Amino acid sequence: MSNQTDSENFAVNLKFLCGFYSSISEVCRRLEINRQQFNRYLSGKSFPSYKNYKKICDFFGVESEEIVIDPIEFQKIAGLPSATEKKGAVPEQFANIVMPLMKNSSQSLSRYEGYYYRYFYSFSFPGYIFRSFFKLYQLGDYYYIKHIELSSKNDDLSIPRLVIKYHGVAFFLAERIFIVESEPALNSTISEAILTPNYRPNSPYMSGLVICASSGSSHQPSAGRTVFEFLGKNINIRAAMKQCDLFHHTDERIPENIKKLIKNEITDAQFTFHPQDFL
Repeated sequence: MSNQTDSENFAVNLKFLCGFYSSISEVCRRLEINRQQFNRYLSGKSFPSYKNYKKICDFFGVESEEIVIDPIEFQKIAGLPSATEKKGAVPEQFANIVMPLMKNSSQSLSRYEGYYYRYFYSFSFPGYIFRSFFKLYQLGDYYYIKHIELSSKNDDLSIPRLVIKYHGVAFFLAERIFIVESEPALNSTISEAILTPNYRPNSPYMSGLVICASSGSSHQPSAGRTVFEFLGKNINIRAAMKQCDLFHHTDERIPENIKKLIKNEITDAQFTFHPQDFL
């Protein structure tokens, strides 16, 4: 299936994913793949069959095209996949409330599966706009999200960009998309976005609102407008992520129509905050 570079990247990325488990033996046992054969995958001496390749990707909660990209880029978007989280008994009351909502959303969310740019004003850096990287994907009967903010605020390319990763879940209720996400490294905040699907032909945008506590020391609760721009289901992930950063609101790299849609202002005639209408 793959060329030499893909095989090498696959081996490195597979080792990274296995690091979230207590042992390689545990991974092999859960995957039901022979340990000797799995070691050949890890060493790069062998590439899995289509069946095992799909099984590995599904198990770790990553896409088939993601696991063979450059390891540095892969670690930025992979983080701790939801499938690697330690599984414990979910309280019955919690399961009865949340799981039906997620499962009933699956069919409606399928049309929105894929990659997006996500635009919004930063809650920590006034006057700056994030263009972040967002993925909506299905795992089993449920939909999950990965969201990555990359920021430099510096023209010195030798200084690594700050990377913040979020994981979460998605729901579809009453013609609205609800996203609940958290930042797993610190587990210090939860944010929610509510999006209004855009049914206009050939329009890649969805607008909505996001509410969260800022990542600054004050953790000030804040709300703002947001726009999601659909990129596709199969994209060049590395090229897309290179376009993500934190931009001053006067920066021409953020389109004017996006700036208007995410501008956080309210008129005297409005008593509640809501998404802007599409232009």
